[in-house]
Amino acid sequence: MSFWQENYQFIKEVYEMRHSKMAEWMENVEKAIARIMADKVYTSAEFKRERDTFNSLCKDLERTEVKKWLAQILEILMAERAKDQKKTEGDKLDALIQKHEELIPSVQKTAVMVDLYWKCYAYGDELKPHVEFLDGIMLSSTREIAPSCIENVDELIERQEKSLQQLDAKRTVVVDLIDKGKVILQHPEKPKFLEANVKRIEEGWDDTKKKAQERLQLLNETKDAFINYAENSEVIVTEFEIAEEEIKKVKKIFNLDSANADLKKRQDLLKKSSDTINGLFASINNNNATMSITIPEDKKKILGKEIKAVEAKLEVTGRFKSTVTKIEELVAALTSFDNSLKVIDAWKDAATAELKDIKEASGGMLPEDRVARTMDLQEDIAAKLEIIKACAATELALLPQGDKVPADAQVFKDELARITKFVTELQSNTKIECDKYSNDVKFWAEYRTGIKEFNPWLAGAEKAAAEGLSKPADLAEVKALNEKVNGFDKNCVNYLKVLTSAQAAAQKMTTHAEADAEVAGLKTRFDAVKATADTWVKKVDVLVKEWVLLDNTVTELNSWVAKDKSAEGENQFSLEKMESTLGELKNIFKQKEKLVEGL
Repeated sequence: MSFWQENYQFIKEVYEMRHSKMAEWMENVEKAIARIMADKVYTSAEFKRERDTFNSLCKDLERTEVKKWLAQILEILMAERAKDQKKTEGDKLDALIQKHEELIPSVQKTAVMVDLYWKCYAYGDELKPHVEFLDGIMLSSTREIAPSCIENVDELIERQEKSLQQLDAKRTVVVDLIDKGKVILQHPEKPKFLEANVKRIEEGWDDTKKKAQERLQLLNETKDAFINYAENSEVIVTEFEIAEEEIKKVKKIFNLDSANADLKKRQDLLKKSSDTINGLFASINNNNATMSITIPEDKKKILGKEIKAVEAKLEVTGRFKSTVTKIEELVAALTSFDNSLKVIDAWKDAATAELKDIKEASGGMLPEDRVARTMDLQEDIAAKLEIIKACAATELALLPQGDKVPADAQVFKDELARITKFVTELQSNTKIECDKYSNDVKFWAEYRTGIKEFNPWLAGAEKAAAEGLSKPADLAEVKALNEKVNGFDKNCVNYLKVLTSAQAAAQKMTTHAEADAEVAGLKTRFDAVKATADTWVKKVDVLVKEWVLLDNTVTELNSWVAKDKSAEGENQFSLEKMESTLGELKNIFKQKEKLVEGL
């Protein structure tokens, strides 16, 4: 019996132990690979342990000696064994070796990934202090602050400037880290957490820088607001005092040129004062709004009370404006008053010339023209006196009264008095001239009234005369026509009285040539109408008589005929009498027809 046969059981146990160890080792490698390639994000210390474990397991990756020993020992052990057992054990070893060979590429790939992942974790460790630094700056730049005075703001500004200086000092390092991360990101097998880390440092840097600058800007604006609020609060008090003084300086000036110049000055001062005060108040409110972003609530309440106190004093701008508005109204009223006086002063010379012309040219004027011009002048003077009356009321309301009237106001008073006296005297002189022609005015009015009444009637009468008379068809129409003609003739008589009365009034005027000519013309037209009326009356009167005679003859004939037919039942009809009556009736009818045709 050989050595191997004598120690078969021991050697087999050793073989199986090494076979099992080989299998266990591969299982451990697979587990190590699974842990490394898992989606879990480790800390760098945890990943270092996994990396070290993996590297330790993979030191002798080929396991050449082990596989060779297992193959040799299995061959010796199976030398005298059954064919089936030999095949079974051989297949087991082949499967183990096959699995090992398949494991080697996975291990090699994982080894590459381990190096890559370790770089990523090392990169994360490198980022950590810088991210913590950025987080600290971000926290200090976004935390709530409540400075109650400018000194607090200065301290915060100093700290924030230091933070920005620190950021600037770190800039090169951070930029290098970002660039380093972007290089690693180019690897196709990079872990997902790497992109998050790069993004965190890149965006974190930008956001932190932005927030730090915004906080510094806010602090500087707050500082400016503290300074400007204090300065503006003092300046606006001075401006209130200046406005009060300017209000006191506003005085009434009655010299129009001086008043306009002074008004322009006051308006400019008002605008400047209002713009300055309103601008300062708006600035104070803006300063308060800026400070209120950060200052504590108790400070906000104090500032609110201060601003309300300032706002209460803004009424001075309203009083200043009201005062200047009164001066504007005074200057406008003075200008209107002055213009009215100038208009009347210019008019009075023309009115005086008109009165002079009426006096000097009266001999060559028609009475009615003289009366009309005098009356027109009186009406014009009366209208101007109404304006003067309004000017007097304006003067009482506008100018100072009493003994101590300013010289510039007295100028207007004197001018009004001068114009009033002149126009009043002009009215008196015009009345004297008008009184001289008072009867002419009366008779002129009577004459014109009569003519205005006579003219429409005459025009209608002429139209009726031209149209002629209608042809009556029976006795009733003849009688109606007779009544119409007699009425027309009666109107002629009545309206002749109107014309005669108007002529009589004209005859009483100083001169009446134009009236005489007009009456003569109207009388000629009237005579033509009256002649027609007389002819119509005469013709219609004869026609009525003939028509009545005809009607009576017919009635008589009918009565006679009826009587002869009914006497004692015998016909007493006389042929000779009938023929005589019919001949008479025929003649009357012919005469009636002739008269109708002659209408």
